[in-house]
Amino acid sequence: TVPPQYPPIQSIKVQFTKCGNGTGCIITSPNKDETMKVQDNSIIINCDGFYLISLKGYFSEELSLSLYYRKGRKPLFSLSKVKSVDSIGVAHLAFKDKVYFNVTTHNTSYKDIQVNGGELIVILQTPGGFCAY
Repeated sequence: TVPPQYPPIQSIKVQFTKCGNGTGCIITSPNKDETMKVQDNSIIINCDGFYLISLKGYFSEELSLSLYYRKGRKPLFSLSKVKSVDSIGVAHLAFKDKVYFNVTTHNTSYKDIQVNGGELIVILQTPGGFCAY
């Protein structure tokens, strides 16, 4: 007998090493075999469900950071005047949502903000719901 085939769990781990003031960070996925994709510095959500979201990093200067999932909605979380982030949470996301974050500093220079250990992980916790690829 052949065991039933389940689609692979929707997940992605991306890295970021520098950010622009007032813009987002450049995120890259080192693993091309991820089940989720990066597009326009956002992680694209293809399936409805609850997602575990982890954001970590150490920044070269103090900044404010907000993590979003849909334009026009309040952020999933915001941090003010931090030099590091190590946050984890669960959110219900839906097809066409995009996970992305913005950073702002109070520094007037326009140099890039360097990041050590910058990592964003998104994992679907409730497979079996609506998906569109």
